[in-house]
Amino acid sequence: MKTLLKGLVGLTLVMMPLSVAAQQPIVVLEYPTHGGTAAAPGLNPDNIFVSDPNHTASHRVMPDETLSHIITEHYAGSGLDLSVVQMAIVKKNRAAFVRGNPNFLYADKVLHLPSLNEMKDLVLGGKTQDGPSGTGGSNRDQIFFIGG
Repeated sequence: MKTLLKGLVGLTLVMMPLSVAAQQPIVVLEYPTHGGTAAAPGLNPDNIFVSDPNHTASHRVMPDETLSHIITEHYAGSGLDLSVVQMAIVKKNRAAFVRGNPNFLYADKVLHLPSLNEMKDLVLGGKTQDGPSGTGGSNRDQIFFIGG
């Protein structure tokens, strides 16, 4: 009987802090945005591609340079999904890649680095003008996301 009583007292002591903790208020911290910018959540307004949604750039591919190096140089810290940026660069520069494979980039090609609005148009299927290697506005030229 003493063992059962000790077990119940121990169970009560374990459960007591949980009920006390449940009565504590929840604190939600909000951090103000720097400079009051109205950029989308997760986007860094200090990156030129985010601060100017129409900004584009050109980049000449150097020997031993990878697409990851180029994306990091121009889009790192922007808050953009870099896998979407990669798909958009490949889409806009088909002739710079072996069979459209982002892992096989030709050296000495000039890449068109798309703006935020160009990427948005690719994702949403809006009207786009491809770079010199593109074929124009057919359905085959769009990036589609299927699934959840």
